[in-house]
Amino acid sequence: MLYQAYQLQDDLIAPTRMLSELMASVTGGMILGDAAKRRIAAGLEMIARFRLTHTRPDFGIATVRVGNRDVPVTVETVRALPFGKLLRFAKDIDTPQPKVMVVAPLSGHFSTLLRGTVETLLADHEVYVTDWA
Repeated sequence: MLYQAYQLQDDLIAPTRMLSELMASVTGGMILGDAAKRRIAAGLEMIARFRLTHTRPDFGIATVRVGNRDVPVTVETVRALPFGKLLRFAKDIDTPQPKVMVVAPLSGHFSTLLRGTVETLLADHEVYVTDWA
């Protein structure tokens, strides 16, 4: 329900964003002082950026240091459900490591914001991460 509200808000503000983008392209030729132009341009750019981000960034963890060597890391989907996925960060090592599951908050943010935590844990653990839809 909350995500539908976010989407509705994004849809309602879309005409305002488009108008601010149009005004930004027109104000470049206005005869105003530089300070006034910068203020107007900054305000219009801020309005134009009022949008939801639907692109999920990648974790971007290619290797991790385990002991004295760099080990490649691959992300596997262990379980996929309508509300999210359980990801496993697989490493090609022979020594078993303790398992840890990182539960991402349900605050509407992508689990990739926990990249630094995951990368640190990978050196000594088999890491699983929840990735909410």
